[in-house]
Amino acid sequence: MLNLKKDFIFDDLMVKNFINTSTEEKEIVRNCRNHVSVREWMYSDNIISSEEHIYFIKNLKNDNNNFYWIVQKGQECIGVISLNKIDLRNKNAYLGIYSNPYCKLKTKGNLLIKCLKTLAFDIAKLHTLKLEVVDNNKRAISFYKKSGFKEEGRLKEFVFKNGNWYDMIVMGITKGKT
Repeated sequence: MLNLKKDFIFDDLMVKNFINTSTEEKEIVRNCRNHVSVREWMYSDNIISSEEHIYFIKNLKNDNNNFYWIVQKGQECIGVISLNKIDLRNKNAYLGIYSNPYCKLKTKGNLLIKCLKTLAFDIAKLHTLKLEVVDNNKRAISFYKKSGFKEEGRLKEFVFKNGNWYDMIVMGITKGKT
């Protein structure tokens, strides 16, 4: 049985499942997620309270389709990654990723995507990874393309933010084409 609720070590990175994080680590994650440069790109861009965050993590203990990890290099959080809507029968999932806006490490995005690909393709043995990104998030779209993802479709006027409708771009990558 696949166990994605555990922690992993990839090279010098600790990839710690949210359900195994300390109180301090939970708060670090919440502060990163609430930073304006991160939350502005999320489906839900509200500020998350400590209670909401703890409730979310508590519910992950019984969830076998959605997994979240904090990625640390030494003692510093470089970001958060997730595999969501995991479908083991069809060997696919959606990814989530955001870097710690307080971390100055230049290669943090590349390290996070490498961890995600290792989890998805080498550990979970998935075939396909998908993601959705707001069409005006040019920086993220460029990053995903450089990481091997291809645009596969568009969800027209799918998200309402700041009084405007935005398309979501669906991107994907398959094992062996990373």
